[in-house]
Amino acid sequence: MPEDKGKMERDKLQFVDTLRALAIIGVLLVHVSQYVDGLNGWLQKGLSIGAKGVALFYMASAFTLFLSLSRRSSDKREGMVAYLLRRFFRIAPLYYMMLGIYLVVNGTGPRFWLGDQEGVTVTNIAAHALFLNGLNPYWINSIIGVEWSIAVECMFYLFIPLLFKLIRSVRHVTWFIVMVLVASFWLNTVFAQYPLISDQSLWGHYLYLWFPNQLPVFGLGILLFFIWKDERHWKSVDPLSGGLLLVTVLFAFFGGMPDYLIGVGLLLGAYALYHWQPKWLLNRVWSWIGRLSYSMYLTHMLVLGLIVQIKLPFAPLVSLSLLFIMTLLFTVGLSWFTYTWIEQPGIRLGKKLISRIKSVREQEDSVKESVA
Repeated sequence: MPEDKGKMERDKLQFVDTLRALAIIGVLLVHVSQYVDGLNGWLQKGLSIGAKGVALFYMASAFTLFLSLSRRSSDKREGMVAYLLRRFFRIAPLYYMMLGIYLVVNGTGPRFWLGDQEGVTVTNIAAHALFLNGLNPYWINSIIGVEWSIAVECMFYLFIPLLFKLIRSVRHVTWFIVMVLVASFWLNTVFAQYPLISDQSLWGHYLYLWFPNQLPVFGLGILLFFIWKDERHWKSVDPLSGGLLLVTVLFAFFGGMPDYLIGVGLLLGAYALYHWQPKWLLNRVWSWIGRLSYSMYLTHMLVLGLIVQIKLPFAPLVSLSLLFIMTLLFTVGLSWFTYTWIEQPGIRLGKKLISRIKSVREQEDSVKESVA
């Protein structure tokens, strides 16, 4: 019976792995397309939506973090230290390794993301190691080329324990989405008018990538969790919450915030995936890609840099297809290695440390009880 229950739970959450798989496929498509000349304008615009795959990552992350905390909320030994260790060892081992590899491969010289800075400095690298690169427009994406989202994700990690205590219902998360959406709009409007650096292009990119602009999508992921958690699902959205969510859509539409509108579309798509359970998307292949997605995200730029050295004498669409297939296959192969030998050992190490901390706390509690 316990095994059957565990299998049912995994099947119930299989859609989250598929979300991650779709996210990394979208990211791969948009990055591959940037190396193919002559693509149809409409096709190029369509492929650019693949960049919103990061929003799917954020949504899945917010969902699973709330799910994880809800499952562990009854464990009195599960303190902030255990939470931070679990997050650190999930992200850091592979991230640190890839930072070193990209620095060796690409060097420390000038690049777009460094603006007018001469190269990657020791301070820049230290900021990356501390996940603080997202606080500086020159550093946010200057080593790997995709690490901006890691910085944003880690900043969100710091707020999750507080948000988990404050947000207890659909109505709570709805108000949270309203507040962060308005705050994001206001901050972007003000800082667009008063840039803090001279490079206008780089500053515009930074305002898109930075944490306040991405926070509303995390809110949508939390909303997905509460809708999923309640057996009534969408019926759990009361009239006030539904009205406020509609207002946020109208606000984003008239306020020129297309990413939030796309996020709402992704929320509906994610729920539809869970509700209808299409076998062609919910299967072992998509789940496997979903589990490899973090490794694929950090390694695909390295693979792509080698693949694009091959000059294909074909029509743009054929070249795009071939480049994508080659990049996907080689990235999956490399990611299986990094997942098996770096990600998983790192996660296990984190669990061992947490287990030791809990054991020490148990001993301390037993001593206190005996003394009392």
